[in-house]
Amino acid sequence: MKKNVINSLIVIFVFVFAYYGRRPVFEILGISFDQYWLRMLAFYLWWTIPALVITGILYSFKDIFSNLGFDKGFLTGLWVAAISVLPMFAGSAFTGAFVKDTPVIELLHGTLFAGFFEEFLFRGFLFGLLFNKNNWGFIPAALLGALIFGSGHMYQGNTLSQTTGVFIMTALGAAWFSWLYIEWKNNLWVPVFLHIFMNLSWTLFDVSDNALGTIIPSLFRAATIAVSIMLTLKLNPVRKIHRRVLIRN
Repeated sequence: MKKNVINSLIVIFVFVFAYYGRRPVFEILGISFDQYWLRMLAFYLWWTIPALVITGILYSFKDIFSNLGFDKGFLTGLWVAAISVLPMFAGSAFTGAFVKDTPVIELLHGTLFAGFFEEFLFRGFLFGLLFNKNNWGFIPAALLGALIFGSGHMYQGNTLSQTTGVFIMTALGAAWFSWLYIEWKNNLWVPVFLHIFMNLSWTLFDVSDNALGTIIPSLFRAATIAVSIMLTLKLNPVRKIHRRVLIRN
């Protein structure tokens, strides 16, 4: 029990340091990069290195990929996400104009890198280690990451109602990704590819300028969520998330 408490505090501290610490540290040290790709590289390395090191120290470097959900299921994550996201791509293509002039590096940043590294840090590291390794229940483990993930996207809102909507939508999305991760037998590739493809559908087509979206694109997004849930329930009949693990695992 005591070990779980200490390890939980370490994981949370490292997460907070990785997520919030780069900007003040870089400002104090006077570190800046002119090139876009260097800023992006520094941004994600700041997330990745502390999380990998602490995961290895606390739970064995030999099992680091397993503990973070990357050891299996790459192709499973790819096809589950590809099928699930079809409604969103159809909806985005139907309601939005194709964006032709997005620079490749920005396209990769907003889709591939954002999707991968956000799932790595929020689901694989924070939620995954708290739930799988430290006996946190699903609700507190998912809620912690969901609140931070939602607050991290609040800048997209221009009004109080927009900001509130963005927060709720992204927080619920974070909890949904956490559920998918566990129900697919700790396969982080499922939420990773879903996150990447969902971002891609909104990047390739000019649908909305924030994560809240308008009514019609939101309906297609709801269809994607519904498809992913149906696939998960159909192909994983034994529930990993049930009443006994909601509060304490």
